[in-house]
Amino acid sequence: MRIVSIDSSHGSQLLVADAVLDAEHATLSVLSLAEQAESRRHAESLGGMLAEALSSPAVAERRLDAVVAATGPAPFTGLRAGLVTARALGRARGIPVHGVPSLDAVARAALDELADEGATVLVTTDARRHEVYAARYRARGADDVECLDGPAVLTPEAAVALGDVDAVAGSGAALYPQIGEGRRSLAPISGDARAQVRIAMARLAHAGPDATLSAEPLYLRHADVQVSSARKRVR
Repeated sequence: MRIVSIDSSHGSQLLVADAVLDAEHATLSVLSLAEQAESRRHAESLGGMLAEALSSPAVAERRLDAVVAATGPAPFTGLRAGLVTARALGRARGIPVHGVPSLDAVARAALDELADEGATVLVTTDARRHEVYAARYRARGADDVECLDGPAVLTPEAAVALGDVDAVAGSGAALYPQIGEGRRSLAPISGDARAQVRIAMARLAHAGPDATLSAEPLYLRHADVQVSSARKRVR
Protein backbone atom coordinates (compact mmCIF):
# COMPACT_ATOMS: atom_id res chain seq x y z
CA MET A 1 0.00 0.00 0.00
CA ARG A 2 1.16 3.53 -0.77
CA ILE A 3 0.25 5.62 2.25
CA VAL A 4 0.44 9.28 3.23
CA SER A 5 0.86 9.70 7.00
CA ILE A 6 0.19 13.08 8.63
CA ASP A 7 0.91 14.07 12.21
CA SER A 8 0.18 17.53 13.62
CA SER A 9 0.05 16.73 17.33
CA HIS A 10 3.12 18.87 18.10
CA GLY A 11 4.98 20.11 15.03
CA SER A 12 4.07 18.99 11.52
CA GLN A 13 5.23 15.74 9.95
CA LEU A 14 4.25 14.28 6.59
CA LEU A 15 5.43 10.91 5.31
CA VAL A 16 4.76 9.02 2.09
CA ALA A 17 5.70 5.35 2.20
CA ASP A 18 5.07 1.99 0.61
CA ALA A 19 3.97 -0.36 3.39
CA VAL A 20 3.80 -4.15 3.36
CA LEU A 21 2.49 -6.27 6.23
CA ASP A 22 3.78 -9.82 6.42
CA ALA A 23 3.14 -12.47 9.06
CA GLU A 24 5.39 -10.76 11.61
CA HIS A 25 5.52 -7.01 11.10
CA ALA A 26 5.00 -4.05 8.78
CA THR A 27 7.86 -3.01 6.51
CA LEU A 28 8.03 0.59 5.29
CA SER A 29 9.88 1.98 2.31
CA VAL A 30 9.94 5.76 2.80
CA LEU A 31 9.49 7.78 -0.41
CA SER A 32 9.19 11.25 1.08
CA LEU A 33 9.47 12.78 4.55
CA ALA A 34 9.06 16.41 5.59
CA GLU A 35 8.78 17.88 9.07
CA GLN A 36 8.98 21.10 11.03
CA ALA A 37 9.12 21.45 14.81
CA GLU A 38 7.15 24.68 15.32
CA SER A 39 3.94 23.88 17.20
CA ARG A 40 1.95 26.86 15.85
CA ARG A 41 2.56 26.68 12.08
CA HIS A 42 0.56 23.61 11.04
CA ALA A 43 -1.79 25.33 8.61
CA GLU A 44 1.09 27.17 6.91
CA SER A 45 3.37 24.13 6.65
CA LEU A 46 1.19 21.14 5.79
CA GLY A 47 -0.06 22.38 2.43
CA GLY A 48 3.44 23.00 1.14
CA MET A 49 4.71 19.70 2.52
CA LEU A 50 1.89 17.81 0.83
CA ALA A 51 2.31 19.56 -2.52
CA GLU A 52 6.04 18.87 -2.53
CA ALA A 53 5.60 15.22 -1.53
CA LEU A 54 2.94 14.49 -4.16
CA SER A 55 4.96 16.11 -6.93
CA SER A 56 8.01 13.97 -6.21
CA PRO A 57 8.62 11.53 -9.10
CA ALA A 58 8.96 8.62 -6.67
CA VAL A 59 5.47 9.34 -5.30
CA ALA A 60 3.66 10.48 -8.46
CA GLU A 61 4.46 7.30 -10.38
CA ARG A 62 1.67 5.35 -8.66
CA ARG A 63 -1.68 6.11 -7.10
CA LEU A 64 -2.10 6.51 -3.35
CA ASP A 65 -4.02 3.84 -1.44
CA ALA A 66 -4.78 5.48 1.92
CA VAL A 67 -4.14 8.36 4.30
CA VAL A 68 -3.27 7.88 7.98
CA ALA A 69 -3.69 10.84 10.33
CA ALA A 70 -3.07 11.53 14.00
CA THR A 71 -6.33 11.94 15.91
CA GLY A 72 -4.94 13.37 19.13
CA PRO A 73 -5.24 14.10 21.91
CA ALA A 74 -3.44 17.31 21.05
CA PRO A 75 -4.08 21.07 21.05
CA PHE A 76 -7.19 21.90 19.05
CA THR A 77 -5.84 24.07 16.22
CA GLY A 78 -2.90 21.89 15.21
CA LEU A 79 -4.88 18.67 15.38
CA ARG A 80 -7.67 20.14 13.25
CA ALA A 81 -5.19 21.31 10.61
CA GLY A 82 -3.76 17.81 10.21
CA LEU A 83 -7.15 16.11 10.04
CA VAL A 84 -8.55 18.63 7.55
CA THR A 85 -5.51 18.09 5.32
CA ALA A 86 -5.94 14.32 5.54
CA ARG A 87 -9.66 14.44 4.77
CA ALA A 88 -9.19 16.82 1.86
CA LEU A 89 -6.58 14.51 0.35
CA GLY A 90 -8.73 11.46 0.93
CA ARG A 91 -11.72 13.05 -0.75
CA ALA A 92 -9.69 14.39 -3.68
CA ARG A 93 -8.07 11.03 -4.37
CA GLY A 94 -11.05 8.85 -3.43
CA ILE A 95 -9.08 6.91 -0.82
CA PRO A 96 -9.83 6.01 2.82
CA VAL A 97 -8.61 8.08 5.75
CA HIS A 98 -7.59 6.12 8.84
CA GLY A 99 -6.95 7.59 12.27
CA VAL A 100 -4.37 6.62 14.88
CA PRO A 101 -4.25 8.28 18.33
CA SER A 102 -1.17 10.46 18.70
CA LEU A 103 -0.07 8.99 22.03
CA ASP A 104 -0.23 5.47 20.54
CA ALA A 105 2.37 6.46 17.94
CA VAL A 106 4.70 7.95 20.56
CA ALA A 107 4.32 4.78 22.64
CA ARG A 108 5.15 2.52 19.69
CA ALA A 109 8.32 4.46 18.88
CA ALA A 110 9.33 4.40 22.55
CA LEU A 111 8.70 0.67 22.92
CA ASP A 112 10.82 0.06 19.83
CA GLU A 113 13.65 1.86 21.60
CA LEU A 114 13.16 -0.18 24.78
CA ALA A 115 13.25 -3.45 22.78
CA ASP A 116 11.58 -5.36 25.63
CA GLU A 117 8.32 -7.17 24.86
CA GLY A 118 7.09 -6.92 28.46
CA ALA A 119 7.98 -3.26 29.01
CA THR A 120 5.51 -0.52 29.82
CA VAL A 121 5.84 3.16 28.95
CA LEU A 122 4.14 6.34 30.16
CA VAL A 123 3.48 8.82 27.36
CA THR A 124 2.79 12.45 28.26
CA THR A 125 2.50 15.36 25.84
CA ASP A 126 1.87 19.05 26.35
CA ALA A 127 -1.81 19.87 26.94
CA ARG A 128 -0.99 23.47 27.96
CA ARG A 129 -2.53 25.06 31.09
CA HIS A 130 0.16 23.24 33.13
CA GLU A 131 -1.39 19.88 32.23
CA VAL A 132 -0.45 16.91 30.05
CA TYR A 133 -2.21 14.37 27.89
CA ALA A 134 -1.22 11.07 29.46
CA ALA A 135 -1.59 7.33 28.84
CA ARG A 136 0.26 4.17 29.85
CA TYR A 137 1.08 1.45 27.29
CA ARG A 138 2.63 -1.90 26.57
CA ALA A 139 3.38 -3.55 23.24
CA ARG A 140 0.81 -5.56 21.32
CA GLY A 141 2.84 -7.52 18.81
CA ALA A 142 5.62 -5.98 16.75
CA ASP A 143 3.70 -2.95 15.45
CA ASP A 144 0.72 -2.19 17.70
CA VAL A 145 0.30 -1.04 21.30
CA GLU A 146 -2.18 -1.69 24.10
CA CYS A 147 -3.37 1.23 26.20
CA LEU A 148 -3.42 0.29 29.89
CA ASP A 149 -4.59 3.64 31.34
CA GLY A 150 -5.89 6.83 29.76
CA PRO A 151 -5.76 8.82 27.66
CA ALA A 152 -6.65 11.68 29.97
CA VAL A 153 -5.83 15.31 30.69
CA LEU A 154 -3.92 15.34 33.97
CA THR A 155 -1.58 17.39 36.07
CA PRO A 156 2.03 16.16 35.87
CA GLU A 157 1.71 14.75 39.38
CA ALA A 158 -1.44 12.79 38.49
CA ALA A 159 0.22 11.46 35.37
CA VAL A 160 3.10 10.05 37.43
CA ALA A 161 0.54 8.29 39.62
CA LEU A 162 -0.93 6.31 36.70
CA GLY A 163 1.31 3.38 37.55
CA ASP A 164 4.76 1.87 37.45
CA VAL A 165 6.47 2.01 34.06
CA ASP A 166 9.86 1.14 32.62
CA ALA A 167 10.28 4.47 30.83
CA VAL A 168 8.61 7.75 29.93
CA ALA A 169 8.29 9.43 26.54
CA GLY A 170 6.69 12.52 25.08
CA SER A 171 7.04 16.28 25.38
CA GLY A 172 5.47 16.24 28.86
CA ALA A 173 8.59 14.71 30.39
CA ALA A 174 10.71 17.47 28.87
CA LEU A 175 8.40 20.19 30.18
CA TYR A 176 7.85 18.75 33.66
CA PRO A 177 10.97 17.04 35.10
CA GLN A 178 8.97 15.35 37.85
CA ILE A 179 7.40 13.04 35.26
CA GLY A 180 10.75 11.57 34.30
CA GLU A 181 12.36 11.72 37.73
CA GLY A 182 13.96 8.37 38.53
CA ARG A 183 12.77 6.91 35.23
CA ARG A 184 14.39 6.34 31.87
CA SER A 185 13.38 9.06 29.40
CA LEU A 186 13.16 8.09 25.73
CA ALA A 187 13.59 10.19 22.61
CA PRO A 188 10.10 10.48 21.05
CA ILE A 189 8.56 13.78 22.13
CA SER A 190 5.58 13.88 19.78
CA GLY A 191 3.68 11.81 17.25
CA ASP A 192 5.60 9.66 14.78
CA ALA A 193 4.40 9.35 11.18
CA ARG A 194 6.21 6.04 10.64
CA ALA A 195 4.73 4.49 13.78
CA GLN A 196 1.26 5.67 12.71
CA VAL A 197 1.51 3.64 9.52
CA ARG A 198 2.70 0.51 11.34
CA ILE A 199 -0.11 0.74 13.89
CA ALA A 200 -2.71 1.34 11.18
CA MET A 201 -1.47 -1.63 9.15
CA ALA A 202 -1.61 -3.93 12.19
CA ARG A 203 -5.11 -2.80 13.17
CA LEU A 204 -6.48 -3.03 9.64
CA ALA A 205 -5.06 -6.54 9.29
CA HIS A 206 -6.87 -7.54 12.48
CA ALA A 207 -10.15 -5.79 11.57
CA GLY A 208 -10.37 -7.00 7.96
CA PRO A 209 -9.66 -5.64 4.46
CA ASP A 210 -12.76 -3.43 4.26
CA ALA A 211 -12.37 -1.88 7.71
CA THR A 212 -11.61 1.76 8.45
CA LEU A 213 -10.03 3.23 11.56
CA SER A 214 -11.95 6.15 13.03
CA ALA A 215 -10.45 9.51 12.14
CA GLU A 216 -12.60 11.46 14.58
CA PRO A 217 -10.50 13.87 16.68
CA LEU A 218 -9.83 13.03 20.31
CA TYR A 219 -9.77 16.46 21.96
CA LEU A 220 -10.42 15.46 25.63
CA ARG A 221 -11.31 19.07 26.38
CA HIS A 222 -13.34 21.78 24.66
CA ALA A 223 -11.77 24.48 22.51
CA ASP A 224 -10.65 27.60 24.36
CA VAL A 225 -13.07 29.76 22.34
CA GLN A 226 -16.74 28.86 22.70
CA VAL A 227 -19.72 30.23 20.78
CA SER A 228 -22.26 31.66 23.18
CA SER A 229 -25.67 29.98 23.07
CA ALA A 230 -27.40 32.89 24.77
CA ARG A 231 -29.31 35.38 22.64
CA LYS A 232 -28.28 39.00 22.88
CA ARG A 233 -30.96 41.57 23.44
CA VAL A 234 -31.15 44.24 20.75
CA ARG A 235 -31.98 47.70 21.99
